[in-house]
Amino acid sequence: MQNCRFPSPRTRLLSVVFLLFTSTAFADHLVISRYFSGAWVHPGHESQGLVLHIADAEDDEKVGVAHWFTFGDDLQTAWFVAVGPVNGHEINMTLFTASGIGFMDGEVVADAMVEEIGTLDLSFRNCNHGTAAFETSEEAIGSGEFDIRRLTSLYRSRCSGGISDDTPSDRRPTKLSVRLLPARDDISGGGKAQFWERPDRSDFKVRAEGMPDGVYDLLVCAADIGDMEVVAGEGELEYRSPGIDSKLLLDFDPRDCPIELVDGLGVALSSGDAVLAPHEPGGHQGDDVAGIVIEVDFVNTGVAPGASGKAKFETHGDQTGFSVEIEDLPAGLYPLLVAGDQKGQIEVVEDGGQFKGKLKFSNPVGDGSVLLDFDPRGAIVEVLQGDAVILESLFPEE
Repeated sequence: MQNCRFPSPRTRLLSVVFLLFTSTAFADHLVISRYFSGAWVHPGHESQGLVLHIADAEDDEKVGVAHWFTFGDDLQTAWFVAVGPVNGHEINMTLFTASGIGFMDGEVVADAMVEEIGTLDLSFRNCNHGTAAFETSEEAIGSGEFDIRRLTSLYRSRCSGGISDDTPSDRRPTKLSVRLLPARDDISGGGKAQFWERPDRSDFKVRAEGMPDGVYDLLVCAADIGDMEVVAGEGELEYRSPGIDSKLLLDFDPRDCPIELVDGLGVALSSGDAVLAPHEPGGHQGDDVAGIVIEVDFVNTGVAPGASGKAKFETHGDQTGFSVEIEDLPAGLYPLLVAGDQKGQIEVVEDGGQFKGKLKFSNPVGDGSVLLDFDPRGAIVEVLQGDAVILESLFPEE
């Protein structure tokens, strides 16, 4: 690409075009968040690329601002400015140039020297690689595309491509749920969708029970986001942001969306007109009469390969208990978090050649147990090694 101009940086250029572009979109592949901000280079080309900034526009929408640095026909540095809305995994920007300004010249009242010359569209395959496609009316520049690769990131930031990248740091933990009901006379089963959000992560889980065996499409806001395999009447899909190997990346926002499971005959289960809403307390009345037992295996996040564990909740009469067991970890103390709050530490010791540990809670409190003053049902249960989550579970409600 060649360019004969040498545009100069001008703050007024951004102020003229910045508020013209706002947009909302359902993410196609990944979420372009503030963590995409940084320097992106054009591999194989000397000292050329983009400086990208993801910023706020009106109504809290996201907008991309890119400074494209390259060289002109005269072998001197040249650059352009592009501004446009974030749409799913793309940023669709209008490309501008400026001329007639000298080095350290004063501010110009009018913007006659700012000129729209075309478009610049950025699309991303992941947090570190993408493509820039440009179309211009300038003969010396023309049209084309080039690969871009991340060079720098924001200080101490981690890009996942999931929806948690956009969660504010002061967001209070939230749990939402909605029932999935039969949508046809030949369906007698049911299901539930649950969503958890806190500043460092988001989770989405859909579970179906009592359904005919087979593969069902999961639709969220009419978008097909995965296949659920139902075996022996049961099936589930779990999404997480940031992603881990054992769960799908949560790169879409299920809130305010209808949720449906669809088979070859049409919609089988549906949330209908209902959407994910805050969990209503008091849904466990009568546990002390009937008695319940809920047991779940932990998911290994990949930080400590080989580690495993399980959690168990049970009620019998007036006794309620919750226990967590972990094994195949080095000896030491491992913090236990429930709904983001630390409830204790599990001590792993050697026992008969195996390294394992257990932490018990009960109400009323008993020998060898800690007072159970929380309800783990419907909460995220995590075991940490230092600051890293090594085992986790979205603990069932029933």
